[in-house]
Amino acid sequence: MSGLSSNRKFLIAVIIGAIIGVISLLMWRVDQTISLGLLAVAVGIPIVVYVMLEDEIDLEDLLDEEKAPEKHVEEYVPEVEEPTVAISDLPIETIEGIGEIYGKLLRDAGIITVADLNSANATKVAEICDVNTEQAERWIAMSHFAWLNEISEEDAEAIVFATGMTTLKELSGADASDVLSTIEKSVKIGKVRVPEGYEFTLEKVKAWISAAKKA
Repeated sequence: MSGLSSNRKFLIAVIIGAIIGVISLLMWRVDQTISLGLLAVAVGIPIVVYVMLEDEIDLEDLLDEEKAPEKHVEEYVPEVEEPTVAISDLPIETIEGIGEIYGKLLRDAGIITVADLNSANATKVAEICDVNTEQAERWIAMSHFAWLNEISEEDAEAIVFATGMTTLKELSGADASDVLSTIEKSVKIGKVRVPEGYEFTLEKVKAWISAAKKA
């Protein structure tokens, strides 16, 4: 049963209850006992229907079935890329979280590649995509990592979202074991999402740190 049909049933129950309520008021002068009984039925009908349909009724739809469109949330695409080209050639969509919609907005504003994003202003990026500055800062931070051959876009996302590091300098001075532990905990609690079967290993993290030192 759809949420909409459930709402209609609930509305019908409310209307029936209201009608019985009106009848109970009209009966007050005739017989107060009957009037009170009808009033109890009038109140009870919507309550009983609501309880029966509580798993199906969407009260927000009941109040406003034509809700305003929700603000766009970029769809998560479980995709692994290992960049093998220059940062100036990497498309903006290489950055995790920047899909087709945000990508078009940024391209229209002249931010076309990872290199462009790498040097972009977070406030400007936030305004272009209508996101908060923190999100824009994370995208820019990921652009600092994603162009290295040793770091995929998934890796870059994990580095930024799990550890909070935003520069190659921070990564170059990090302890590999600590970084791996932090990322694994973040994946476990859902703070960082990766494709099924994707693994972070100590060897991989060491390779990140080594690449960061050479960059």
